[in-house]
Amino acid sequence: MTGPLSSRRRAARTARLWYGRTLLALAALWLLYATVRWLLSGRWHWAIPLDATPPLLLTAVPALLLLCAAAACGPRRTRAALLSATALLLALTTGSGLNWPALWRSEHPVPPGALHIVSLNTQYWGRSAGTDKLYALLHRQNADVYLLQEHVRWTPGRGEKGYARLDDDQRLRAEFPGHHIARRGELLTLSRHPITASPPVGPGAELGPDAPFERVFLRDKILRTDLRIGDKTLSVYNVHITVQLALDLNPFSGLDLNAYLRRKHAWRQAEFRGLERDMAANPHPQLITGDFNSSDSMRELRPLRDRASDALRANTDFTPLSWKFPARADFAGNAAIHRAYPLWRLDWSFTAGPVHVHRYDFRPTDGISEHRMQDLWISL
Repeated sequence: MTGPLSSRRRAARTARLWYGRTLLALAALWLLYATVRWLLSGRWHWAIPLDATPPLLLTAVPALLLLCAAAACGPRRTRAALLSATALLLALTTGSGLNWPALWRSEHPVPPGALHIVSLNTQYWGRSAGTDKLYALLHRQNADVYLLQEHVRWTPGRGEKGYARLDDDQRLRAEFPGHHIARRGELLTLSRHPITASPPVGPGAELGPDAPFERVFLRDKILRTDLRIGDKTLSVYNVHITVQLALDLNPFSGLDLNAYLRRKHAWRQAEFRGLERDMAANPHPQLITGDFNSSDSMRELRPLRDRASDALRANTDFTPLSWKFPARADFAGNAAIHRAYPLWRLDWSFTAGPVHVHRYDFRPTDGISEHRMQDLWISL
C-alpha cells in the first residue's frame, strides 16, 4: 500500500507544482500585456491590435486567474494572486466596460417636451438586410432627430475604393416629410427642428468643394448641425471615427501593415483632436454621438470624456454593449471573424453644457446592423 500511495502523492505534488508554475506564468504574461497595452494605447500605431481586446475580457481574465490562484500552493499562490489582482485593478481603473451605477440606478420618466434622438451605424444603409427594413425600423422610433452613419453605397472586395455617394434625397424627403436634412460623406442627419448652421469640423474642413467622394468618405467623419430648439440652439455632432482595422483586411496580401496602422492612427488622432477643438470653441449646448470605433479601455477617448459627460449616466445596463450583434453581412474572409461577438461598446453619446439626459438605451436593430441603436431623450 505504501508504494502506490507514495506514487499517487508524488504525482499529486508534481501536478500542484506545475499548476502553480503555469498559473504564475499566465498571470505574469497577462499583467505584462495589460500594462503594455495601457501604456501604448492611443500613443503608438502598433497598439491598435493590442487594443482590440474587449474591456470585459480585460476584467474577466485577471478575475478568473485570481480565483484560480486559490488552488495553488505555497508562495506561488501569493505571487499569482498578487499579479492577477494588479491586472484586475488596472482593468477596473482604466476602462472595464462595466456600468457600476446601474446596480442602484432606476429608470426615470421622460418629461413632456423632451427631445427624442436616435443614433445608428446603419451598416451601409441596410445593404444586406434591405433598405425598406431600415426605413421601417427608423419610422418605428418616431424620433425628433436621426443621426445616421454609413449612409453610403458600398461594393465589397474593393477596400477603401468601394464607397460611393448614395443619391437618394428624393426618397429621404418622401420618407421624412418636413424634416431638415444635412449630409456629408457617409453621415446623415435628419431633424424635425430647423438646421441653422453646419460648419465643417476636423479634417473635413480641409477638403475642398471638388474633393472626390472617396476622399470625403475617408476623411470627413464629423457632421455638426446646429439645431434651433425653441429659442435655444443645440449643436449636434454626428460622429463616425475611422475604424482601426477593417474586418476584411488580409495581412498576407502584400499590404504594408506598418504604414496602414500608422495612417489609421494618424487619421483617428486628427479626428478626435478636431472634434475637441470645435467643441471647445462652441458656445452652444452640445450632443456628441455616433460610432467612435473605440472601447472603454482605449486611451483615445480620455480627452473627450474629460471635456464632456457620458450619457451612460441615464442608462440602467450593467454591461452596456453596442457591437458586435447578429446581423447579415457581406464581408469576405474567415467566417469565424464575422460571427456575432457582442462584447464591445463602440457607440457613444456625450453631452456638454446644459443638456439633461433623461434616458439612454441601446436598442436592437432586428438584424439590420451589427450595432445597437442609441436611443436618447434629452432636454435643454
